[in-house]
Amino acid sequence: MGMLFYLAMGWCGTKFPGWWRFPVPPHPDPEPWRDFSVLSVIGIIAGGVGGSLFHDAITQNALFAGQEMIASGMFAFAASGIVTGIGSVMMKGKR
Repeated sequence: MGMLFYLAMGWCGTKFPGWWRFPVPPHPDPEPWRDFSVLSVIGIIAGGVGGSLFHDAITQNALFAGQEMIASGMFAFAASGIVTGIGSVMMKGKR
């Protein structure tokens, strides 16, 4: 159940293509959906890996006693945001 939570948090943390220029209206041709689907899969994987690794690292830590799942979910969200943000910029740079 925890892994599903990490995967969901990873998907929620996914940056959409062009997120750094959000206030500017998009060009007439919208960004292709395949870029977003690739970033979504990368975000889901990054969230699952990040959340499970962080949970394993803090399991015996007294600071996170009783809050391991919440802290790991937040870490999964952040890891997904960082990884997909970098990936989004790199995907946009190759064009």
